[in-house]
Amino acid sequence: MTLGSDTQALYERLRQRETEQLAQIAVCQKLAPINSQKAFDSIQDDLKNFLGQETLLLFTAAPQEITYNLSFQSKKNTPLTGQRDYSCKEVFFQDCVNSAEPIQHDADQILKLVRSFPTELAACIRAGSKASVSIAFRLHNQYWAILCLTYKKLGSIDSRLQQRIRSLLPQLSISIGNILINEQSAHLVTAQSHATSFISPLSLTPPTNTQITPPPQIIGQSGIITTLKSQLTLVANSAISVLIQGESGTGKEIVAQNIHHLSARSQRPLIKVNCAAIAPSLIESELFGHEKGSFSGAIKRKIGKFEQADGGTLFLDEIGDLPFILQAKLLRVLQEKEIERVGGNKAIPIDVRIICATHKDVENEVRIGNFRSDLYFRINAFPLSLPALRERQDDIPLLVQHFLEKHAGQHPPKQMGKKMLERLRLYPWPGNIRELEHVVARSILLSDGPTIKRITLPKETDFVATNKAPDFTLQTLAEFEKKYIIWVLRSCNGRISGPTGAATILGIPATTLQSKMKKLGINKKFVGSKG
Repeated sequence: MTLGSDTQALYERLRQRETEQLAQIAVCQKLAPINSQKAFDSIQDDLKNFLGQETLLLFTAAPQEITYNLSFQSKKNTPLTGQRDYSCKEVFFQDCVNSAEPIQHDADQILKLVRSFPTELAACIRAGSKASVSIAFRLHNQYWAILCLTYKKLGSIDSRLQQRIRSLLPQLSISIGNILINEQSAHLVTAQSHATSFISPLSLTPPTNTQITPPPQIIGQSGIITTLKSQLTLVANSAISVLIQGESGTGKEIVAQNIHHLSARSQRPLIKVNCAAIAPSLIESELFGHEKGSFSGAIKRKIGKFEQADGGTLFLDEIGDLPFILQAKLLRVLQEKEIERVGGNKAIPIDVRIICATHKDVENEVRIGNFRSDLYFRINAFPLSLPALRERQDDIPLLVQHFLEKHAGQHPPKQMGKKMLERLRLYPWPGNIRELEHVVARSILLSDGPTIKRITLPKETDFVATNKAPDFTLQTLAEFEKKYIIWVLRSCNGRISGPTGAATILGIPATTLQSKMKKLGINKKFVGSKG
């Protein structure tokens, strides 16, 4: 084999791997926001294109793992409750739970031992499917679920299908778990909202408790903010981990404070740690504490943030900046629910709820090797995506009024002129809510009369978030290719060639990438490290 053929084979493998990764990312992005049966129904075509199945069946076990039943059938839009119960001691359930790999059952095997299989699976076989592939996985690490796919033509489970099924399970576990929580909690949330009226149009406030300081308000009446408030109320009643993602200045810490305030842990401490603001050499001691003499300067024992938050909530802000070596230690703490202080040898049990936040695209950080995938799936049990301010322009008048009152001091609040308010509404706000507050506060100081008729804004240039992954909405292939190449170039700080260059990630020669950039009108200076 010649050098040229070796290079071509390597290029082909890289191209295939990149294509496979793109397909996985696309499906997982579709799954990530799913929290209702209707939403899950809407992506069945995407799942079918990815996995190639004739029918998708999803069985879930009760928390006690005595019985299990059908939760979803792709062709019938079946509800999440009211299905026939099957014993968890039956052969089909036990075989799936005890196998780490997908299991294939042929039509003859299912029909011969029909009583050992769910009737819904047998019905698919009788309807023309020739085989099924099943695999068990945990929902929010609490109870079992079984994904069952039926096929009309399937000789054996090849490595590509195995990999695709396995790659989907972590996100599927999160999404299906969120659907179940949503379904089970809907009636409780409705009852609570009628009984306590603690969700107002402009803010989230806790159940009546005069001893707790209310968290900062979440201002807004737009549909996206109303949905966010409902999600906060829903997730606050559970114990699962939350990952808040959004651009800088969108209010991630305020959302974390509201989740804690609405939870059963509200009377216990909320401890905040900014992972980006602590030196890497000190962050382990900051999180887990240290014993006296464990290192130079450790003159006495220090209690870490995890112990301080015991019984309450620990908010890890900018989790995307946590050093890679500490990610493994954090994962162990989340799994074992115990810590060891630096320099100590005693395991200390903890009871802490974790809320994480980041402005980074963590999925991309996982893909390029900067963030552990197992930790990502552990903290991403309930993902919350905060909208940029430019995506909720109708809320800007309410936010402006709130900041006018907040910064009025001892004087009557000033009013914002209509023309100025419209100008504020149309500005793209790269700094989001934080930038809006600073502009309003500055305008109050610079205005003499009761009405603000002049504001000073930074240069109004089109703003593109450098950390936002390309979307997969309907668009031409050229439009999508341009967006994706720009995104990869930004991730590489504009580097085209070399081991960490965009061409390597894209799996194409650097000269080919340069030709594509020229054809698509991509200017390198537009995709530099500063975006």
